[in-house]
Amino acid sequence: MKFRIETMSEKNLKDAYKIYNYYIVNSYSNFEEKKITFKAFYKNYIKTINNELPYLVALFENKVVGLAYLNQFREKSGYRFAFENTIYIHNKHIRQGIGFKLLKHLVKVSKKNQNIKVIVAVIGSIDSKGSINLHKKLGFTKTGVLKKIGFKNNKWIDSIFLQKNI
Repeated sequence: MKFRIETMSEKNLKDAYKIYNYYIVNSYSNFEEKKITFKAFYKNYIKTINNELPYLVALFENKVVGLAYLNQFREKSGYRFAFENTIYIHNKHIRQGIGFKLLKHLVKVSKKNQNIKVIVAVIGSIDSKGSINLHKKLGFTKTGVLKKIGFKNNKWIDSIFLQKNI
């Protein structure tokens, strides 16, 4: 499958938004319990872009098949060099190398930003093997687990932390 990766543009936001909400409803990788509004999704996009953080999209035949971006890891000033990555692949296009290339490109772009020193992946423990392996392939190391920190669909979920120093 031949796809391209580029910086997210507003014309691709609605499709990316659908992918994001798919994972809220159908997985444990996102700890939101109800779909977010497009307005909230757009607000996060604007915040990411205004903070000069990478926000990428994978396109196949001009259709969004994946998205990846960074957000501040925590709001406190001492965390100002740490960023959490978010990556979602269209459910009909998983296991096709899109996630690997998106994350690889996200890391590459992040290295150009002197404010980004650490990227943290926070991965829900249910059905997480693929995501953990993807991050490890790109040099992320497991740094810890918060046990039963999330609760969704009547299940307790661990958060697995991996990080990569840039």
